Amino acid sequence: MKIDELVCRDNEKLTLENIEDYRRSWAKEIGHMPRNSEIWQHLVDSELIEAMKTRGVRTESGVAPFAVMMKPFSCPGKCIYCPSEEGMPKSYLSDEPAAQRAKLLNFDAGKQVESRVRQMDETGHMTNKVDLIVIGGTFGSYRNDYKREFFKDMFDAVNGVKSNSLEEAQKYNETAGRRVVGISVETRPDWVNEKEIKLWRELGVTKVQLGVQAFDEKILKSIKRGHDLDSVAKATRLCRNAGLKICYHFMPNLPGSSPENDIRMAEIMFVDPRFGPDYLKVYPAMTIPGTQMHEMWNMGEYEPYSEEKLIYVLKEIKRLTPPWCRIDRLIRDISKKWVVAGTARTNLRQVLQKELKDEGKRCLCIRCREVRAGVYDASLDLLMDERDSLGGKELFLSYESRSGETEGKLFSMLRLRLPLKTEKMLFEELEGAAMIREVHTYGQVQQFRESGGDLTQHRGLGKKLMAKAESIARERGFKRMAVISAIGTREYYRSLGYELKGTYMVKEI
Repeated sequence: MKIDELVCRDNEKLTLENIEDYRRSWAKEIGHMPRNSEIWQHLVDSELIEAMKTRGVRTESGVAPFAVMMKPFSCPGKCIYCPSEEGMPKSYLSDEPAAQRAKLLNFDAGKQVESRVRQMDETGHMTNKVDLIVIGGTFGSYRNDYKREFFKDMFDAVNGVKSNSLEEAQKYNETAGRRVVGISVETRPDWVNEKEIKLWRELGVTKVQLGVQAFDEKILKSIKRGHDLDSVAKATRLCRNAGLKICYHFMPNLPGSSPENDIRMAEIMFVDPRFGPDYLKVYPAMTIPGTQMHEMWNMGEYEPYSEEKLIYVLKEIKRLTPPWCRIDRLIRDISKKWVVAGTARTNLRQVLQKELKDEGKRCLCIRCREVRAGVYDASLDLLMDERDSLGGKELFLSYESRSGETEGKLFSMLRLRLPLKTEKMLFEELEGAAMIREVHTYGQVQQFRESGGDLTQHRGLGKKLMAKAESIARERGFKRMAVISAIGTREYYRSLGYELKGTYMVKEI
């Protein structure tokens, strides 16, 4: 018999206590010890399924995210903290997990995707909703022909089918068994312009990571960042008006700053209507050999914070983070061998969470409130947060639980942008349109068209938020709604009456 037949045969007798005994008995029948990935997909007990998964948290935000690294290329930046390792894109080191995999595979986009999908499949993760995070040097500085080739190779690998063009690969992905539900790129604020954004949309990009680093003109100048805060504001406005989700990179502990100044900058980042990221990566400065900052440290011109001070700063940043922002990362995954000063602890998030809990406090960021995996029969409230933003209004709609075991948990959310009537829109299809920049339901990844049952995905929460957003936009005088759909989610929006116009899904309301 095959392993699937054996698991199906014994399903009713399986428990957490005896599953390993059955695994050994199955091994005798099939001639090898079956992997978790061979077992869990044939189980019927949801508790057993979760127990058989390795690092289930990786797909508990509703998607399967992973990084794909572009090849080394000249970087326009001269930042004093940035490491440069031969054979690697600037700012990346070869023993970081994603970088290590990319270098081993000669930065081949298709092979990186195939390798990561295979690894996630084998460790029990569902990979039908893939979120691609394109990393490397400044994205805008790469040649456009290389970008197109890189993206085509990623789509081909996700599809499992070779195509003749990027457009053909994208079209296939709209209805493929495994789909791309998001793509992000990394760049500098001063490299964001209308031409670049148009290219991003052709490639299928839905999110941009902006290396801001500081919200202080003196610090930006002293670290030789090469841009000012006006560049950040302009880039943010352009990206929002194109419907893109925005992630800022923020770097406490830089030369010329202080714990008090880092906290002040975090307040500016969230309160000033020119800014306000949807996502945030906090990367405390690390002193790495070969950088100008290392020379400053050697000469006594720079002294990083003690770990105690840094933890205080990070806790304050978490405290200040509003409910509409998600903190994706709190430290770079850099090996201790590279760091001569500044913390190299990679478990800071866990340390902070424990200290906040001990102090009776909690972080309200999206990541800390996501419902994650599990079976929940909760009574949900529809909430709305509205704020001013440069060039328009930003509305954050959410379904959250206000009582019971899931009190304070976020089940589903939607980002709605209402641009000012005077705003110049980059794309014709966005003229006169309100814009949905993101719809996301949390919880363990589910198959397409599969009812969520007691789980959080596929229970209609996203559709309800869409209907509410359309109603709000109509009341505010907008006649159409546009969605910055990923390639793999276009079919979902078609089912709600949207049509593809340019690179957006549009509906007259």
